[in-house]
Amino acid sequence: FHGTSRHCYLGEYEGYVTMCELAICSLCSILRTSFLVTKAGSAGRSFKRFGPGIYTSTVSSKADDYANKPSYSENKVVLVAKVALGKEGVLYQTTQDLTGPPYGYDSVLGEVGVDLNYDEQVLYKDEAIRPAYVVIYE
Repeated sequence: FHGTSRHCYLGEYEGYVTMCELAICSLCSILRTSFLVTKAGSAGRSFKRFGPGIYTSTVSSKADDYANKPSYSENKVVLVAKVALGKEGVLYQTTQDLTGPPYGYDSVLGEVGVDLNYDEQVLYKDEAIRPAYVVIYE
């Protein structure tokens, strides 16, 4: 799961199925171009526990923490993504100075422990993740 922000009416009502062109709408940007590491933190989230990367979780409530509820709606949006983790470097503590996965690894798997209440997967390559489903919920 990947929580993201939505600033348009995509999926809000039956028939609203066109992606917007708003630069601040992370949902439509991801659907249009897929995930981009260069956009990490661009939605106003500067804290990156394992450095700049694309964050996902197997826990939907973790992703919900990063989904916004626009002022005009009671709905939030999370994406279900297809992720290729490759060889995961397992970390239990925040390591913000990472600029990529640890040497010899393709991604980071943040495990519940010292600093984490929920698991996280961090990808550092755009091609390692693709949006699969959009989940709109109250």
